[in-house]
Amino acid sequence: MKYKISPSLMCMDLLNIESQIKTLNPYVYSYHVDIIDGVYFKNFSFTPPFMKAVRKVTSAKLDAHVMLVDPFYYLEEMVDCGADCVSIHSEKLINEAFRTSKFLHARNKEFGVVLSPEVCAETLLPYISEVDKITVMTEEPGFAGGDFIPGTLDKINQLVKIREEKDLHFLIEVDGVVNKEHFKEYKEAGVDIYIVGNRGLFSLHEDLDTAVKMTLKQIEEA
Repeated sequence: MKYKISPSLMCMDLLNIESQIKTLNPYVYSYHVDIIDGVYFKNFSFTPPFMKAVRKVTSAKLDAHVMLVDPFYYLEEMVDCGADCVSIHSEKLINEAFRTSKFLHARNKEFGVVLSPEVCAETLLPYISEVDKITVMTEEPGFAGGDFIPGTLDKINQLVKIREEKDLHFLIEVDGVVNKEHFKEYKEAGVDIYIVGNRGLFSLHEDLDTAVKMTLKQIEEA
C-alpha cells in the first residue's frame, strides 16, 4: 500500500457505517476509532464494544485513539474488543509508558502515543524505542473540524530526525486537518499515515468509492 490512510469512524455516516466500511476496506491501512469519555475532552465518541462490532466487517487494523481520564483501566477491554493499536496521549503516560508497552506487546498489539499540539516531540525520548506509532495532532484534539496549527509540522520533522538518528522504526501519523490543502506539507515532512475525516475524505463526493479514490489521488499528486 503506497499511501496509508486511516478513515476516522467518527466522521462516517453512523446509520450506514457497515456499508461504508465495506466500501473502504480495499483502500485503507487502518480505521481510526476515537474513544472519548466526555471528561478528558469535552466530547463523546465510541466505546470498546463498538470496536468489537466493527471488527466483524473488516480485517484492517483498528487503532483506538484513547481520550479517557483513566485509559489504563480499559486497556484489556480494548484489546479484547479488537484493537490492533492503542494510542494514548503522552501526558497520560508519565510513569505508565513502559508498563503500557509491556502489556500491549505481550499481546502482540501496537503501542501508540499521541502528541497534542502543545507537547514537544522530545518528551517521548525516555521511552521512544518502545513506541510503534506516534500520532501528531495538527488541531486541538477531541473534536473534528478544528483549525490547522502550523507549528506541528516542525514536530513531524523532529520525529523523522529522531527516527533516523536512533535507527528506530515507529510510524508517524497525522490527525487533525488532513486534506488536500496540507497533503503536500505532510508528505514532504515524512508522514506515514494520514487520518482522514470529513475534509480529507467523506465530503469529497457523495459516492464513497469515488471519494476515497480522490483522496488517494490527491496524496499521490501532492
